Amino acid sequence: MMNDEHLIDRLKEKYKDHDTTNFNVFDFLHAFGSGFEALFYSMLFWPEFIEIDDMIFLKGTIENDEDRQRLTDTFEKYGKDRFATEKDFNCIEISYLFGPRTAESTEEEDLWLAERLVEMWRCRLQVLYPKRNFVVNVLDPRETNNEVAILFFQKDDTKD
Repeated sequence: MMNDEHLIDRLKEKYKDHDTTNFNVFDFLHAFGSGFEALFYSMLFWPEFIEIDDMIFLKGTIENDEDRQRLTDTFEKYGKDRFATEKDFNCIEISYLFGPRTAESTEEEDLWLAERLVEMWRCRLQVLYPKRNFVVNVLDPRETNNEVAILFFQKDDTKD
């Protein structure tokens, strides 16, 4: 199971050419972190969402006419079921987020990151849409295409 000690061990390995004796996570942040990179990653930890036809999506997934056409096609494919459409669009693979650098983390680390992101995204969605109910979950590789993923969608209260 992932924990802070594992993270510190990985950071010590990454910065093995530096004296990191007795460093904690904030010591690593102070020594090697960047406010600019923190701002960059803040978009991942506290993302923007957009609403289209009562459906909620991660902002970066619907950016142009091609994306909107994919959304329209998916909506039609699911018989105009907005809940099924959200599920289809809102499965975000952790490896996809990091592209060529995805190999820098293990599957266990990706799961830990996904668990943290789920908590943050759940809170963010609640802040932005307080009257709506969302399901926000981690999907392990057995549930996806061998990738750790986050799935979020509005709960269909008519099916309880």
